[in-house]
Amino acid sequence: MTTSFLFFSLAVAVGFGALGSFIASKKGRTERFGFIIGFLFGFFGAIGLLLMRDQSKNDQSQDRLK
Repeated sequence: MTTSFLFFSLAVAVGFGALGSFIASKKGRTERFGFIIGFLFGFFGAIGLLLMRDQSKNDQSQDRLK
């Protein structure tokens, strides 16, 4: 494995981590959680975050039930 491939792979992983962080923050989850999922699972992690329910909407509906 060459060093350029290693740096490229790391850059792609960080990019997906940033995307995951952005998606998670829009879904009402922590940015750290989104970054870790995006970094570790890449494209599939970003898709998984998109498919997750919006946490802030769940919190609002829980408050109405109380």
